[in-house]
Amino acid sequence: MDIAGALNKLEKPELQALLGRLLVEYTMPAFGVLPKREVDLLIFRTLRDAGVVAQDAALYQVMADLHVSRSKARNLMFDLEIRQTQSGQLDDQVRSVIMNDSYFRDANWFVLEVENPVVQAHLGEICRRARVVTDASFNPSLVRLPVSGLASVLEEFMTADQQAEVKRGLYRAGKLDDPSFRGLMKRALSDLAGRFAGKVGGEVMDGAIGAVGEFLQPILSGDQEAITDIWSGIYS
Repeated sequence: MDIAGALNKLEKPELQALLGRLLVEYTMPAFGVLPKREVDLLIFRTLRDAGVVAQDAALYQVMADLHVSRSKARNLMFDLEIRQTQSGQLDDQVRSVIMNDSYFRDANWFVLEVENPVVQAHLGEICRRARVVTDASFNPSLVRLPVSGLASVLEEFMTADQQAEVKRGLYRAGKLDDPSFRGLMKRALSDLAGRFAGKVGGEVMDGAIGAVGEFLQPILSGDQEAITDIWSGIYS
């Protein structure tokens, strides 16, 4: 962690603003009354805003930079980001994880790699609303959910109009005829998982992180034409 190097990259007004905010917040409502937890968060926030710790640093990087335990780093990240992040931003981050940091472990399990504890908590809340049971017992950063449960999670992100577009796109792509959105998605995702656990286009894809995003991105955006174009390859 190069504090001097990071501060040397900042302009004088930036340094003054950071120091001013640090001193003001530390002395509110009076000098020395902030609990240690709040002081830690204040310093951690300042380190991130100064560029000493990267804003998007992974959990392990925060542990290494601050020389703290995994639980300490995780708590710092969670407590700070839960105060700064809006629900809409969290939805976008969960979508990004689904598309870019996920894979089919086999034909039954969908796995997401979620380093950010706030994003993981938000994903957990989405799964709770969708009544999907997840499993993170093996590794706290890996969230497993049944392939059938992924359909319910995707449904949480879509309006009725988007669901109708997805249904039309999938009807045109293959031999799918379930009238309900959730039932249709369960069948389509099961077919996709079967292909990824075996082969897609002649290449072994099991465990290929992010490769599944090509198929899920048009689903999440409700792009009927793209769904038909991409998913047709699953049923050809």
